[in-house]
Amino acid sequence: MRILFTCYPANVHVYPLTPVATALQHAGHEVLVAFHDHPGIRGSIERVGLTPVPLGDSNEHDPRFRKDAAQLRSAEEVLAYAEAMNLSDKDLEHWIPYFQQVSCGMSDYGRADLPYATDLINFARSWKPDLVIWDPVFGPAGAVAARVAGAAHARFLGPCLDWPSYFHRKLEAARPAIRAAGLADNPMTDLIRPLADKYGVWVDEELLFGQWTIDPLPEGIRMPTTQPKVAVRWVPYAYPEPLPDWLVQKPEKPRVTLSLGESLRRFVDGDWGRTPKIFEAVADMELELVATVNDYQLKGIDRIPPNVRVIDWVPINRLLPTSSLHIHHGGNGTCLAAVANKVPHIVTDTDESMLMESLPSDESSEFVVKSGTDFGVVEDEEPESTFKIPAKHVMGPIWAEHVTKYGAGIRLNYQKESVEEIRTQIERVLTEKSFKKGAQALYDNWIGTPTPSQIVPNIEQLTAEHKP
Repeated sequence: MRILFTCYPANVHVYPLTPVATALQHAGHEVLVAFHDHPGIRGSIERVGLTPVPLGDSNEHDPRFRKDAAQLRSAEEVLAYAEAMNLSDKDLEHWIPYFQQVSCGMSDYGRADLPYATDLINFARSWKPDLVIWDPVFGPAGAVAARVAGAAHARFLGPCLDWPSYFHRKLEAARPAIRAAGLADNPMTDLIRPLADKYGVWVDEELLFGQWTIDPLPEGIRMPTTQPKVAVRWVPYAYPEPLPDWLVQKPEKPRVTLSLGESLRRFVDGDWGRTPKIFEAVADMELELVATVNDYQLKGIDRIPPNVRVIDWVPINRLLPTSSLHIHHGGNGTCLAAVANKVPHIVTDTDESMLMESLPSDESSEFVVKSGTDFGVVEDEEPESTFKIPAKHVMGPIWAEHVTKYGAGIRLNYQKESVEEIRTQIERVLTEKSFKKGAQALYDNWIGTPTPSQIVPNIEQLTAEHKP
């Protein structure tokens, strides 16, 4: 078969799909990966052994940087929809990041007036794939390309929850209340309609959510949707590179790892005080802390304790096999690397909402995101508005609940807990045997999920059934 993946241009999207794409490739299928030719991402795809299909102009800014890019949704609009759908508190904390932030990214690459979707569809017409597996954050342009090219198509959720399917149902069910509130019926469907209309493709649930979905997130993390799913084991992965000598050797003291993700580390000075507090907590403990933090996160730290090893980046799947405890932010890749290595967790979290409030033009904040610029600002452009960033990862609360449910670790509210309390929590997870038992239970759940190679026959059969 010919299989075409689409991928949002970020390593956190490349790495999860690599084991699945490689398994298909090793089974004899021809596999290509289409993406916006974004600086650095072409190299990432090549390094993991996959063949890239660049879309658009590599010299142009990410569409997030365009002046006409979709802006982050206002808090008022987010809450108006939530009220019309009568969302529970738990659903609200899912709806906020999906509608306020993720939907903006989804809109970028499905635009009918930009080259990315057009290039994808033209390539699919020419190459004629049997199957298109599309990234939902890159948008349903992959589904339109499949329809136009006569291919079967499926979503690969990767680092994403199935928010699109889950909230589509709620938006449709609440349509009378949404209209009564003066809101658009379904703003998520409206994102893809111009592209679908351009190519004469009908917008239905199959176009929006694929003929089936490949979901690498474990039971207990997945959203409860009715979409046909193929569950696959998330295999921790990062591109290969030589191991440093210290990582090959068995540590003399318990090794604790600190990893806080790839995104926020690029622009949040001081890491909201989280990293300095953890450094202070471990300073006098009999352990080695390996902190994969960069200069931004180290700002404001005057002294690095002698038992702390700071390294900007090391593949997490290479670091965790020698670790006794993993302190992290709650990202999927980071969590599942610990799960795969039976390592107990401390998940950092806060009690604040994920809702991003806009700031008045005369008010400043140390931690802001520029609307329309994807967590950054182009030097010659001014953002329309700024939003204060919640001091946590969107998946942090979800993974904290999951880890504690299994007894595999604890939730650490670093904003409220003192240095002494953090030190006590670290000591507790390192010494109490129950946390190792909980980590084993999480591992057993993970290892019981089919591997990427095991789902290849499922994908072959589903493609044969759904290809026009």
